[in-house]
Amino acid sequence: MSYKNILATIRYWDNMTAKWLMRHFYFMFFQIILVAIFLVWFVNMFNVIDSSYHVPETGTPTERILAAQSVNMTIVVLLILLNSFWLLFIFSGIQRIGNLLKDITYHLSRLRVREK
Repeated sequence: MSYKNILATIRYWDNMTAKWLMRHFYFMFFQIILVAIFLVWFVNMFNVIDSSYHVPETGTPTERILAAQSVNMTIVVLLILLNSFWLLFIFSGIQRIGNLLKDITYHLSRLRVREK
């Protein structure tokens, strides 16, 4: 393999790596943050559920209402986290379709130039 071929291969892989990072970095970054938030919430959820089971049936109505509300709020937070994952997935799909359309347009324009 000649020196020019080696440099061309290095440039090609460098370009492909840079493209991949630009396409996927932000989504991977936000996925990592969302997973960390989810894990913290998941561990905290067990504490909330455990503390709500320790409220006795003969406890004050305020204690029982607060225990029920904490479990309800845990469910709402779970739904919001799942919605965030879903939106991230949708935005990733939209970006991939946009990049695919750009690549198709580029290759079609190159074919038109060759035909002339």
